[in-house]
Amino acid sequence: MKSPITKIIQKIPPRMLGDLIIMGSGVVLALLIRYSLRGFESGDYIYSTQSWYATIKDQGFRAFSSNFSNYTPLYLYCLYVVSVVLPPIHSVFAIKLPSILADVICAWYVYRIVRLKYQGDSPLPFFSFMTVLFAPTVVLNSAFWGQADSLYTAALMACLYYLLIKRETYSMLAFGIAFALKLQAIFLIPLLAGLILKRVLSWKQTGFIPMVYIITMIPAWLAGRSLYKLITIYVAQVNTFDALTLNAPNLYTWIPPNMYKFFYPAGLIGAIGICFLFVVGVYKSRTKLTSPIITQLALASVMIMPYFLPKMHERYFYIGDVLSIVYGFYYPKYFFVPILIGLASFFAYQPFLFGREIIPLSFLALVLLSVIVMIVRHTIMILYSEGE
Repeated sequence: MKSPITKIIQKIPPRMLGDLIIMGSGVVLALLIRYSLRGFESGDYIYSTQSWYATIKDQGFRAFSSNFSNYTPLYLYCLYVVSVVLPPIHSVFAIKLPSILADVICAWYVYRIVRLKYQGDSPLPFFSFMTVLFAPTVVLNSAFWGQADSLYTAALMACLYYLLIKRETYSMLAFGIAFALKLQAIFLIPLLAGLILKRVLSWKQTGFIPMVYIITMIPAWLAGRSLYKLITIYVAQVNTFDALTLNAPNLYTWIPPNMYKFFYPAGLIGAIGICFLFVVGVYKSRTKLTSPIITQLALASVMIMPYFLPKMHERYFYIGDVLSIVYGFYYPKYFFVPILIGLASFFAYQPFLFGREIIPLSFLALVLLSVIVMIVRHTIMILYSEGE
């Protein structure tokens, strides 16, 4: 008698089964790479996340009654789950596990987004999946550095996917999860604002965003943490450092650090002005916003925001690293865009992770500016003409 698993396998078409086996093998290899990097202890781990995880492991859920971390509860809940499910593993690996899992989820949604363009037997969606899993900055960010950028980026990829298939509720729930994980989810807001004005997205659906944020705060509030402290976490994060750039290869690498008091407010206003122009540009276009165009607008949005906003870390171009891969598959003749963006991020990681500057940040900022200009030009051509 055949087992249920055997019956399921036999119902899968041979070609699809082969693709699943190849994809599964790729995931295993990607996980092995990440496992080999598990022991590295970054400065962020030594001075921050190590103590956070120790507090959670020692105190259990009672830890959420105190302000032991400046991250939102949703991320800390992930660490709590790891501490309960896998208590024996070393803290440095435990902290990296949620992000490693998010890498796979992120790659899966990239696969689904690219699949919307290439139907049938095209191998390109499969290659996009693998490209994300093995992208240098994706591997370094989660498995080596132990950062949480893949968590909110995976949620943003889900947000974009559900936007493209017109599942607005799921899309805004996904964005709410991304926002509840990291403030950097706002990099996608110019796109969402443009889609609302174009009536592609209903403004009523955005109510799910604060709903998700508040729901994720409730367990920590019930544990005893101040509701005011919970609601203002992002305000506290923004006020942690007084620096125009925190190793981010953006506009502020060309401005002297001692000009902070002048260029911080000016930079905020300038970035808001540029985002306003972005939204107006989308609104005024008479071109139908197809999946490729929305994807392209998404990339422009997540690149423009960290480039013109002050107080950015080098990691904040991570969303652009991933979305540029989608862009490269949607527009193959722009294959060099994800390469340039990924390399700029890779070299921007070097000073913090390895204590060396191979390429000056000012030059990397120039590269990214050139890429952004190219993306914006391409976007304008499509929005205001019949085609490429």
